[in-house]
Amino acid sequence: MDFPNPCFAVLGDPIGHSLSPAMHNAALQALTQNHPELSKVKYLRLHIKPDELAKALAVLRTKNFIGLNLTVPHKIAALALVKSLSPEAKKAESVNTLVPTQDGWAGHTTDGQGFIEALTEYSGSGVTQKDVVILGAGGAARAIAAACIQADCRSLMIANRDITKAKNLVESLNDRRVSAVGLKEIGTIQSGSIIVNCTTLGLKPDDELPAPESLLKHAGFIFDTTYGAHQTSLIKVANQLGIKSCDGRSMLRWQGALAFKLWTGITPPHEPMRKALGEK
Repeated sequence: MDFPNPCFAVLGDPIGHSLSPAMHNAALQALTQNHPELSKVKYLRLHIKPDELAKALAVLRTKNFIGLNLTVPHKIAALALVKSLSPEAKKAESVNTLVPTQDGWAGHTTDGQGFIEALTEYSGSGVTQKDVVILGAGGAARAIAAACIQADCRSLMIANRDITKAKNLVESLNDRRVSAVGLKEIGTIQSGSIIVNCTTLGLKPDDELPAPESLLKHAGFIFDTTYGAHQTSLIKVANQLGIKSCDGRSMLRWQGALAFKLWTGITPPHEPMRKALGEK
């Protein structure tokens, strides 16, 4: 398949739910008056399975793609497929943004900073001297965990179904404030903790809660990194409990804006992106 015009794209499996194309194409359209060079650029959604990633990255590098985003399940696998890594991507051991170079792709992560910006926007404060509980230990969890440490959180608990993965993440972060626990073995959390769902539970309308309601009621803020046309079960419970919360569209917008600047050197306008996402 040929792509005569420059393209951006997001690669994932699944990928049908992704709102990245709507968000980025809205930003591109808003920028064309002052940046006519962007008028023919499009942002696409590509369904790439795990065993197709290496070949896809090689092919897209030759097909006029000028920037890529990676989502589940590619953020960790891509570490071994890029030519270089930004300091943030090295620290997080996760990649969500690829920038073309002469001989391949440079790997970056904007997830961590995107999370911090979105949390600050919706909660009124960041994670500095706050207790944080991250549910999950995949690519997004790694980036968010590294960002929380960088932003001087008070404590950080990594809770994952496979506790070995949680322990491996704790070991790689190498910080005394970080601990690991099995997702079903969380006994209690500090009152007022920021709970961050980085599991895939929430992508489907009938998904179960990623953590029991008895635990969630102690949260000070609930951040669900998933999103969809439906309201996730986690956000529904947060609303029922009267706990401030936001879903993953805010983080998507911020990490997308940061990625867009890496690709183009231009900071995109947030309002068209927010509108395209249907953000409240």
